[in-house]
Amino acid sequence: MSESTIVKNFKTYKGGLIKLFGEEIAERIIEALGGEEKVSNATYANSKDSGAAYNGAFIKNVVRLTKTANELNNVLPEEIRANVTSINKVCMLSQIAKVQMFKENDNNYEIINRGILYKFETLSGALRTGERSTLIASNAGVVFSEVEYEAMRAIDNLSVDDNYTKFFSSPLSLVIRQAYEIINLANKVTAE
Repeated sequence: MSESTIVKNFKTYKGGLIKLFGEEIAERIIEALGGEEKVSNATYANSKDSGAAYNGAFIKNVVRLTKTANELNNVLPEEIRANVTSINKVCMLSQIAKVQMFKENDNNYEIINRGILYKFETLSGALRTGERSTLIASNAGVVFSEVEYEAMRAIDNLSVDDNYTKFFSSPLSLVIRQAYEIINLANKVTAE
């Protein structure tokens, strides 16, 4: 991805955060993640075969996630559609922890032979992506409803063995989870 596209995508992402939460909270989120440059260049995944392991992939995929989730929501019957503001809020924030979780891999063997372009950063606490993202956003001043909190963790609960999540998730969580799976599939197809 070109540097100019990375810069343009960051402006779009930051503008979306400001629109949803105001400038002060948007700045706190960006600073908590390591600053504008780190957020701009963050990867979305760690392995080459994911199709989303490159500089700038995080924001590109968050924008795709938001667009896909809104399109899926529009397909639902009107009486069960999720709140659009909540969709945008959760899509913009549910994976921000990835900015902190990944760093460039310095092990040439793993890069060349296993396609692991980024490795996991050592972080405190055994928190999954959605949990850590919720913590970061909350500490920056974002307030979540119960349904939004559930949806922030929706990608952490992709297990088909979790009947509680499977049968009692909100439409918001359903939309987020499906959009996440769709963009991951699209990324993998383009990587092949």
